Amino acid sequence: MNRHHSHRKPDFFAVILVLVMIGFGLTLAVQVSAVGHHQVVDSEEIKVMPNAG
Repeated sequence: MNRHHSHRKPDFFAVILVLVMIGFGLTLAVQVSAVGHHQVVDSEEIKVMPNAG
């Protein structure tokens, strides 16, 4: 009679897959936020006041 523990170690492949998915999600989130920030910076008008001197 084989008795298996209910608390098994997670599969190595599953752990790697989850880590890759988290890394991909973070990379995508950083790229999307960087693009949004870049658009905000480009849309702002830069007013240069000449130095009176």
